[in-house]
Amino acid sequence: MTTKTEVKIVSEHPADTDQNSEMSESQKGKSDMTDPQVPGRKVGARTEFCVIGDVIPGREDTLRQVLAEQMANARTIQDAVEKTGLVHEARFVLLDGGKRLMFCSSYDGDFSPYIDDFAATIVGPNFDDIWNNVEGYPGVKSPGVKDWFKEHAIRAAHYVVAYPKPTVKEIWQALAVQEAFQKVLDTPGASQALQDPALEPLLELAAD
Repeated sequence: MTTKTEVKIVSEHPADTDQNSEMSESQKGKSDMTDPQVPGRKVGARTEFCVIGDVIPGREDTLRQVLAEQMANARTIQDAVEKTGLVHEARFVLLDGGKRLMFCSSYDGDFSPYIDDFAATIVGPNFDDIWNNVEGYPGVKSPGVKDWFKEHAIRAAHYVVAYPKPTVKEIWQALAVQEAFQKVLDTPGASQALQDPALEPLLELAAD
């Protein structure tokens, strides 16, 4: 099982030690890289999430087969992603020749609903098919699964998002509005109705 190594850095300057001891609890919370409540860093509406686990010896080929089968049936997973409306993207990566499995994603909202929502969809059993090949994984329906993910999570040292404000659902809505407006622009005879000055900002955006 993947373990975390705690490294203590001892300052050679007593003044530094005194200053650290006076750090407020709120400051400590902000600098804590192992916050048990938030496994990943959050930028705007989006939180990154990365988990690494040790593959059970002898299960490497089984895990590869499961991943290949699920990738071949990506539409099922896509339907679940669209149903929950939380995940921006996700991926599984085999590390060290298949000895370790990494899962990375970014999602909207809080960690607990993120896990709960997927446990209630086809992603739940699919997750189990994959993670059951990893040491110590308790199952997506287990009361301890969130703690297991937190224990195996690695928070990004730096996280950058091109569009941090909008959620998945807001992006979908914006794309739907853009598509609908484009249909209006393409409609014969619509030019007269589009002469209203109030629509000028929209027309300028559409022209970009």
